[in-house]
Amino acid sequence: MRIEQSPEFQIHLQNLKNKDPLFLETIYNVGNGHIGVRDSNPLQGNNPDYVGSPGLFINGFFDYSAVSYGEKYSGYPDNDQVINRLFDPRFIRIKVEDEDSATDHFQVENIDKNLDMQTGLVHEMFSVTTPGNRNFNLVIESFASLSKQNVYGIKYSIIPTNFEGDIEVIKMHDYINQATHQQSEDVRVNQDVGQMQLDFIPDYGQPSYLVTTFRSQQGIIVTYQAGEPTDSNPKIEYFEDENRHYGYRSRYHAKPGSQKEFEFLFSIGNIHPLVNARMYADQYLASLDNFIRNTSFNAELMASAQVWQTFWLHSDVKIEGDPVIQSCIRFNLFELNQSAGRDELTSIPAKGLTGNGYGGQFFWDTEIFMLPFFVYTEPMIAKKLLMYRYHTLQMAKKLSKIS
Repeated sequence: MRIEQSPEFQIHLQNLKNKDPLFLETIYNVGNGHIGVRDSNPLQGNNPDYVGSPGLFINGFFDYSAVSYGEKYSGYPDNDQVINRLFDPRFIRIKVEDEDSATDHFQVENIDKNLDMQTGLVHEMFSVTTPGNRNFNLVIESFASLSKQNVYGIKYSIIPTNFEGDIEVIKMHDYINQATHQQSEDVRVNQDVGQMQLDFIPDYGQPSYLVTTFRSQQGIIVTYQAGEPTDSNPKIEYFEDENRHYGYRSRYHAKPGSQKEFEFLFSIGNIHPLVNARMYADQYLASLDNFIRNTSFNAELMASAQVWQTFWLHSDVKIEGDPVIQSCIRFNLFELNQSAGRDELTSIPAKGLTGNGYGGQFFWDTEIFMLPFFVYTEPMIAKKLLMYRYHTLQMAKKLSKIS
């Protein structure tokens, strides 16, 4: 299946007035109601020397932080609930000869970005220059699947421009409380307070993680598979380092103008009570692995794009004579669909799944402003959002009696 790009469904970097990195991270985020991934600098990782606020957010995966009051009254909550910022699945570590993006500051310049709202695909090109003036283009495609809510896909292409030499690509996520370079006094922007623990799941043949929270006692499983589509007979090498951390790496000799691709499919689990997550980790992992085994980045992208096509068939609003307003309307519809929880246990966070603004909490704005859209266009999603309120009724009644 091939979907032609319609110009009126594109968000091009060249057409945006604001080029601030944090703004672009939000605009070009991808999500599917279960997960959201900010469009970060792909080399940042857990290094705050790079400017950015990267992270993976899972709808409903939160931790508590204590709330202090100058004067506290009956019914005031003891804790705030704040969505967790997990590791950035976009992060890639690249070594060029003796230079390492994890320890040497590579200059990363945005050349082009485009969000295709018809398919949910973000296509980007970066120009990367090492301290030794070796330059390469890094092309990235990414999406959050609407056909499989647990799947996130990302593909990298490396194209040297002015050097010949050895390149090593490393994919490892051995951190969990994602460091950022963002500071803000804005009350709508939560600083990261959720505390998590990451445990590698050994002996599974591919990098797999158990992530748990300290106070809310939640747990999820994350795993990924790697592929090298430009290699006719790739040898996928997963490895274990001296700290028993697991990752993927590939070494090859590159020439100017050559291109090598690396693709990764993440399977990001559902939220479980911590005890269950630890006790049944192997079972949950096997189930997650089924989503990404014997498939490819392109196959999953096409399956997700078909769901987006159906969405636009039911939901598109066409405005003639003003292409700017038309684009804005479609972008809002796109973000609504990306943000809506679909499991009856989650709703729509105040900032969608684009970050941790307002702590990732759910407010009555969903029912007042957003639910009518889904009632008319996606009644099954509307039902799921209402069922979330139904499941919280007893707690709401209990709190109303306390206050």
